[in-house]
Amino acid sequence: MKHLRALATAVSATLLGLAVPLLAPAAARASQTAGVDITCLGSTHATYDPPITNTEQDTTAHRTTNFSCTSLLTAVSSGYLDRTVVQTLSCLLAVTPPTSTMTETYSWNTGQSSTATYVSSTAVHAADGTTTVTAVGAITSGLGLGSTVTKTVVIPQLNPTACATTGLSEVNGTASLAILPAD
Repeated sequence: MKHLRALATAVSATLLGLAVPLLAPAAARASQTAGVDITCLGSTHATYDPPITNTEQDTTAHRTTNFSCTSLLTAVSSGYLDRTVVQTLSCLLAVTPPTSTMTETYSWNTGQSSTATYVSSTAVHAADGTTTVTAVGAITSGLGLGSTVTKTVVIPQLNPTACATTGLSEVNGTASLAILPAD
């Protein structure tokens, strides 16, 4: 009887040992697509070359954003965005919303990343000159795949003298990011 129990234990351990490597890839995929709850606040810094003025022109915009984050479902506590794009920009608020999607990849302190594809954005220009841009989309790759994502960037009033003369070569602002399970 002891031998049968020992044999059953050995067979069970062997089967478990064989099953774990087979389940690991599925577990890794599940961790990418499982619901996430990442909320972040941070600061953003953008540079423009050539500097932006009151006249629309193509410029290379390089933006870096550092986030401090909270999450109950992941180990994410901070994140980073580094993005360079050529855009037609000016100091004046564009009345027409962007017609194309925008993709950004966020890098997390865990070594993971999330690629967000934004499909809707709005810009609100307040009486004090502050501009708030909010973009909404989905995580299309990486941590939180399928989750909804909302990004808000607030830029203080731009220097009107610089916009009318030499142009602005950089601006600073605040940013927030929320990645939440899709409904």
